[in-house]
Parts: sequence; C-alpha cells; structure tokens
Amino acid sequence: MEVSHLPFRIGVSGCGSVSQRGILPHLSQEDVKEKIKLAAVCDVVAERAKACKMRFGAEESYDDYEQMLSDAGLDAITIATPIQIHYDQALRAVQAGINVHINKPMTLTCKEADILLEERDKRGIKLVASPGIAFASDAQKARKILLDGTIGKIYWARTGATSEGHETEEFRKPGDVVAGVDASWYYKRGGGPVYDMGVYALHLVTGILGPVKRIAAMSGIGLRRRTVLGREVEVEVDDNTVMLLDFGNATYAMLHSAFCSGDGEPFSRLHVAGSDGALELCRDKIVVWSSRIESGKLIEAVQSRLPYVSGVHETIPESHIYSDIMHLVDCMLNGKTPLVSGEHARHVIEIIEKAYVAAETGMTQELRTDF
Repeated sequence: MEVSHLPFRIGVSGCGSVSQRGILPHLSQEDVKEKIKLAAVCDVVAERAKACKMRFGAEESYDDYEQMLSDAGLDAITIATPIQIHYDQALRAVQAGINVHINKPMTLTCKEADILLEERDKRGIKLVASPGIAFASDAQKARKILLDGTIGKIYWARTGATSEGHETEEFRKPGDVVAGVDASWYYKRGGGPVYDMGVYALHLVTGILGPVKRIAAMSGIGLRRRTVLGREVEVEVDDNTVMLLDFGNATYAMLHSAFCSGDGEPFSRLHVAGSDGALELCRDKIVVWSSRIESGKLIEAVQSRLPYVSGVHETIPESHIYSDIMHLVDCMLNGKTPLVSGEHARHVIEIIEKAYVAAETGMTQELRTDF
C-alpha cells in the first residue's frame, strides 16, 4: 500500500518481553519520530497495554486487536505476539490494507505462508518477515567470500541456536501485571526452540548457502516439565532438535536447536568447511583459513553489522528487530521490494515443518519452496 505522508503511523501488537525490552524502546526514540509515530499498542492484558502506552508515549492503547486495526489509522504494524497467532494477526492486517512487519516466524505452516503472500500481492502490501539476519554486514561478507571460491568447493556447514528457556529471563516477574508475562506458550504447539531460535540459524545458513533441497532430522522432548512463573508446566512440543540439510551438489549443513545450556549464542554463528579451507562467522569478525590465501589466514573485523542501527539503537536490546522494522519503513517510503522477504520466511517455515515430519517418520523430506 502506498503511503505518502510522514511520519508513518505504526502500531505494536503484543506488549510482552520482546516489546518492552526492545521494540518499544527503539520506536520511542527521538531520532525515529520524523519517520515513525507510535500510534498504538495492543495487548490482551489491558493494564499492560495502558502501562506501555504511558511509558513509551504511544498515542493510544488497546486490548482488542480488531479495534486497533479499525480505529488507530495505522500505516504499518509490527506483530510481536506469541508465535501461534502471528499468521492470523498478519492476515487480518494485510486484509485491512496495513503494511506489516512480522516477528519470527511469519506463520506455523507453509500453507499459511502461501495464503498470506497471496493476500499481500493481491492488496499491494509491503511485508517484512523477520529475522533479517542474512542481510547483516557480516553475513553478506561471508557469503561473498564463499561465492568468490576462497575456501574452494563447500562441503559442509555447522550452525545452531541453543539457549535456556524463556522462563529464566530476568524480565519476567511473578505478580507484576506489566512484567509478569507468561512464557508457558513456548512449550505448547507452535512454540519450542526451533520456531523461537532455530529460525535465526535457518535464515542465516540459507541466506548464505541458498535454498535447501531436502532434510533429515531427529527431534524429541528432553524435559517433560518446566517451571514458569512459579508453577509447573507440561512440555507439549519438542525442545531438542537436530537437522541435516542438503543444499544439493553434495553440500550439507548440520543444525541444532534446543532449550538447554549450550554454546551461549542464541543468534547463531556459522562454520563452513571447504575443499581448500574453512570460514568461521563469529560475533565480531570473520575468520578464514585457506590454501588460496597467501598468508594462509584472513581475519576481517565486523562493525555496524545491522542496517539502520546506529547511535542509541546500538545499546538497546533487540536491535535486529528494529533493523527489520526500519527496513519496512524504508520500503514504504521509497517503494522498495523488501529484502527481508516473505518468500525467504516461507522457505524456512517449510524446512521446520518438514524437519518435524522427517523426525517422526525417519524419512528424508523433499522441499518445494525456494526464494
């Protein structure tokens, strides 16, 4: 949808942990107000929505999503609700003619993604689907090094996203209507570490190596019960998954995602092995070992990884989400087609769907989508 005025009126759906710690602090900074007006916040807990309205200077608060869509005069919305309702809320926003940023993952199923993208195209909506991790400067540099053949023919890659469950977050405080955000949904259908964190590693490895052709996996529940806000919760979704991805041409990747103590890097890093060397994508640098490099080793420091993120935004949590939101704003303002695309998100969603099928059946699954 074309929007000719500034600032764009944006709404935030969901005032939980990610919104209070990151999204709302970013969108309430002075340096974004020329382009963005925080028009509305919405949460099923009315007191929480009202508190966030006051704290972050939103124009209005709602506890009814449909009412916000119809009454707030939004140009765009960022959806930060539990994963299980991303699709429904995104679809209703698109059908209302509102441009959409969706926190990961976009939907739970490939069929839902198909419908959402069809509606997007029918209505001329700009849609950005997080995470845009593959468009960070370090990922793009790593991709170029690999495409240049610096490590020769790529054999395999290793990545993952493992971290303790969200019930351990310091933010969540029992008995506090604003901060006492229930994390038990992470252990219901549509939750779990793959949809929550593995999605980052999947976007990264596919953004660098390209679409996956087929997949094998093993997956299961490690802990049957978890304690969330002082009460015991039954775990209904796998909390430990390992995938083997086939990119074609005898190029493979191993990927893990679990709610447990692990490598301490939930936003995933990447190791790639080739016929003539290897590449390591680290937190703040890219390290390359190769017989094709005269010195045998290259270390390239990485700064200002994320587009649109500078100044105070470098110090606020969830800057990667802010980057994706500002990418939507850029696309709306300048008529661009989003790079952080729904097509890429759909491919990752199909990988996740097929991984669970592969784990359940013990049979390798073929993928139909690409991007």
